[in-house]
Amino acid sequence: MHKRPPISRHLFFLILILILVVAIPLHFYINSELENSRYRDAQALQAYAQKVANKIYRFSNGNGSEFYFPRSNIFQAGLYDVTDQEIFSLLDRPATDPAEQITQEANRLYLQYPLKENVFRGAYLVVSKALSYSHLIVNVLVILMVVTLLVLLATFSIIRQSAEPYRRLNRYLEHFIKDAMHEMKTPIGVILLNLDGLEHRYPKDTMITRARSALKNMIVVYEDLEFFVRNKRSHHPKQQIDFSHFCRERILFFGDLLQAKEMTVEEHITEGILYYFSPIELSRILDNTLSNAIKYSKNNTKITVTLVREPGGILLSIEDQGRGIEDTKRIFERYYRGDRISGGFGIGLNIVKNICRNHGIVIEVTSQKGKGARFAFLFKEKKSLA
Repeated sequence: MHKRPPISRHLFFLILILILVVAIPLHFYINSELENSRYRDAQALQAYAQKVANKIYRFSNGNGSEFYFPRSNIFQAGLYDVTDQEIFSLLDRPATDPAEQITQEANRLYLQYPLKENVFRGAYLVVSKALSYSHLIVNVLVILMVVTLLVLLATFSIIRQSAEPYRRLNRYLEHFIKDAMHEMKTPIGVILLNLDGLEHRYPKDTMITRARSALKNMIVVYEDLEFFVRNKRSHHPKQQIDFSHFCRERILFFGDLLQAKEMTVEEHITEGILYYFSPIELSRILDNTLSNAIKYSKNNTKITVTLVREPGGILLSIEDQGRGIEDTKRIFERYYRGDRISGGFGIGLNIVKNICRNHGIVIEVTSQKGKGARFAFLFKEKKSLA
């Protein structure tokens, strides 16, 4: 059987594609912005160096006796002679290689600016500026947020558009099943009524017995489909049920199936057990478990049905002498069928599991290959009105 790739693999590839779609253009954008930022910083250093140099020239050509070296909150500057000796400096840390016109060290950018003759005998200025990437980081974060939002919106739109045909098909299928079930209900009732009449006229006719048993199988499948389709929209009211009598009624319902396979039912049903539950949901539990026990059992074997009170609640057990269950964990999966030859849609035991989960009923399945299987249901006592 073909297995679908796990969802995590699809999610991994989706995230990888998203990273590539965003990262490649973002890489070029960041490199471009870094180059532009370096160019703007170099221009700003050049302008500030020119400003300091002009002030030095004006002082050299003037008659002032005291020079105030320019200070800035953004820029730092230092004055050096031809031997690279410091004349005056406001630099926190001078550049290690002042021979280069523009150098970058750590998080600062340095510019060497040559001077004309001046009163301080300065050969050049070194000005520096701290590099800041906050603006770039903000831009990148904004771009990432916008791109992510756009990708998510596009993905949501694509998924929604892709899912629409399936939703439409699901609606058509649901309407078709409802119409088909409506059309089947009357013929099933007519066939059952006529088979009852024929059985009274020919009580020992084996063909009538087989026809009735096949029809009973069909009724179980029909009721499963009806419950499956209407379960989400229908409310199943609870009432006090004579659990013991209810079990015997469902066993009698399958009498034709048991007779056709020459099987017997051994009953260990305690009298007078009352329980507050939905009759429709209880019939789905019993009918599916009993019909499977009959369907997968050999001829001339027996089924043991037990209904007793226990300290933890009410125990319902149905045990057969069939061929056993290969995978007891998968039998409750929707559409899973252990044997395609035996028919069915694979929804019966899934319905049973969902009912039990909704009402806190504990299910225990034990099986031995070639010797049979046992389904045990523990109904919590707190729901009982007995």
